[in-house]
Amino acid sequence: MKLEVRIEEGPPVVADSSEEAVVAVGAGPVAYDPDEDPAFQKALRQYLSDQGIDRPFNPDTIAQSKSQTFGLQNPCTNRRGAVLDDCLAERVCTTDGGGEGVYMNVVVRQGEGPSTPWGEPMCVAAAEAEGDEEIVELPTFTLQDFRTLAVAPAASAVQPAPDTLKGMHTNVYAEAQGQQFATELGGFPVQVRAVPVQYAWDYGDGGALGPTELSGAPLEEGAWDVETDTSHVYTETGDYAVTLTTWFYGEYSVAGGPWLPVAGLNDVASAPVPISVWRSTVRNYADDCLQNPQGAGC
Repeated sequence: MKLEVRIEEGPPVVADSSEEAVVAVGAGPVAYDPDEDPAFQKALRQYLSDQGIDRPFNPDTIAQSKSQTFGLQNPCTNRRGAVLDDCLAERVCTTDGGGEGVYMNVVVRQGEGPSTPWGEPMCVAAAEAEGDEEIVELPTFTLQDFRTLAVAPAASAVQPAPDTLKGMHTNVYAEAQGQQFATELGGFPVQVRAVPVQYAWDYGDGGALGPTELSGAPLEEGAWDVETDTSHVYTETGDYAVTLTTWFYGEYSVAGGPWLPVAGLNDVASAPVPISVWRSTVRNYADDCLQNPQGAGC
């Protein structure tokens, strides 16, 4: 007796809203505060460690950063005439654009407290240094600024693909990397880090998962129909597109100053992964194909 398994394609279907349909887990991005997410902080600490950056990162230091004001202080303020000229001459430099510049001190102020030096002096255009302002406030890198960067989306994978079976566990996972950018804001050089912290999948049939910190993982070689934290079971045949959205946490450094958190997450969509869901049909046949090669099912 021979056991035959035949794969037959079913017609495309529309997402089902009945009780048997897969229920979406989370309809969209959740309100997210990294201060309250130990899993995120662990992931970020690991990322920074992997990059060779050894610095504490916890809710206390984030809260402290949010209450700090960073700026540039003119060391020659309140000086006039020849004294001002001598002071500026001692701090002359050339800006990145090749113009005449002056080294100014980077300072930090905690709340209403006094300003204290931070890091190395920064070369700025001489016209800015000659102003009357004692402190020139450094710009804030916003979520809108973050979203202008070309943050690479996560690689989205589906197993098996491009075909899977109705009723079996189809595994999905994301592979995302931390990224670093050099940009400019308000004439100041800015370094930006983007760290993946949340993922969400739309399976294409009305089912969804996330946002979650779980990125999933590939199955072992030869494995299939294995339930995972991110797998999905299709209940109807048809052609679907699996879409992945990854949320990146950002932090930035202006003019070599401290790394500060970007307020909010940058959501980046990956290219959809097409997948066809088939049904399997099992039939039993009595013929022995060795004795009767022309028999049914042979």
